Amino acid sequence: MTPADLTAADLTALAPLIVLGVAIVVSMLLAPKADAALVRYVAALGPFAAMGIAVMRLGTPSLPMPALLVDDGFARLGVALVAATGLACLIFLRPALPAREGPPLMVLATLGGAVLAMANHAATVFLGLEIITLSLLALTVLPRSNASLEAAYKLLILGAIGAAALLLGFALAYAETGDLSLRAWSGSGMLVRLGAALLLAGIAFKFSLVPFHMWTPDLFSGAPPAVAAFAGVASKVAVAVVLIRLAAAPMPEPVWSTGLAAIGVASILLGNIQALRQPSLVRMLGYSAVAHSGYVAVILASGAPLGAEAALFYLASYAPGLIAAFCVAAGMGGAPMLDDLRGLIWRSPIAGAALALALLSLAGLPASVGFLGKFYLFTALIEAEAWALLAAAAVGSALGLYFYMVFMVTLFRRDDTPRPTPQFQTADTILLLTASGMIAALGVNPNPLVNLVRLALP
Repeated sequence: MTPADLTAADLTALAPLIVLGVAIVVSMLLAPKADAALVRYVAALGPFAAMGIAVMRLGTPSLPMPALLVDDGFARLGVALVAATGLACLIFLRPALPAREGPPLMVLATLGGAVLAMANHAATVFLGLEIITLSLLALTVLPRSNASLEAAYKLLILGAIGAAALLLGFALAYAETGDLSLRAWSGSGMLVRLGAALLLAGIAFKFSLVPFHMWTPDLFSGAPPAVAAFAGVASKVAVAVVLIRLAAAPMPEPVWSTGLAAIGVASILLGNIQALRQPSLVRMLGYSAVAHSGYVAVILASGAPLGAEAALFYLASYAPGLIAAFCVAAGMGGAPMLDDLRGLIWRSPIAGAALALALLSLAGLPASVGFLGKFYLFTALIEAEAWALLAAAAVGSALGLYFYMVFMVTLFRRDDTPRPTPQFQTADTILLLTASGMIAALGVNPNPLVNLVRLALP
């Protein structure tokens, strides 16, 4: 298909990708000479427009697309969540000067997530994943510190290994079936089974699943907080959409579901156990992100009829808490320790309350949207009668509750030692209030988010 062959329907379906691409090009051209604020505003127009288009089209009939992409509810919801995360992360992105290309790179990562959410072919899956990875790699090194360089080095090396596994998996499936679409995995030959195992390894890296998770805590502590928040939310949403599509293929069994369940359980347990030992807020969030990836993995591995809805709702409910936590971390210099947070609620009520609500939601406690996410998790596993997976999720949730509460209680403890006060811009404060409002409002009435997720279901 050439540009001249595109119809109005094609352009409508591709509109989120088009507006993101235009925003990237224009903001990158402006970056060398224009005011940094103008570059950020122009870059932000892309995710804002893409999010609006995707949300408005939820629930409408699918349109025909080129063979590499698909226009369905999963794609639209995935694009909407990725774009919303990219927009939120742009607000508190603090790249080290003179790295004014930070905002365009963030939108480029958003474009990669959107491509991945719409992917229906090996080429677009690989392209979307690598656009995200390379964009995050460039964003990670912007501070030019030892920690950021170490994080980028690990992301580069492990990312190359994950990409190689992914490509080899697709190659084996093609050798067996002669097909590079996601339907290729419906075969049952030995090459397809081996390819599925390699594909799982490649996706596990992008999804921060054990044993391919080692880059995650280093990225969370070494990269700018906005970059870590994007990696923890947007990239996972896009990969989850791919996993949902693969589950519908269906994948070779028992290789796929058993492997996904095993690394999901390992991620839940190891992620939570490692998070127990972390005195750094961002490293704790890094290891807990591994555990949250494990929760989504066991939902999808269980084969529950509620699986796709539960996985998407879980990630959507997880997003505002993680974004708010990293926004507070950015205001406190990027990597606050547990002792730095002591009495934060009294020094900076907005930051303290936002972080407390974020931790409450990430722990899955009542009166927060995270509680509904955990409810979906347990409901799906009970529905599938996956009792071993349910036990692992319950143990992991109990461990998570402990370390989240350690950080939360510290926010309310007073003492006379001088400690840093977060520095926020007006936009940061608005973001914190918005994220906190979503956590509380959706915790009381989750129907708007439930309806949004259900509009994406076939």
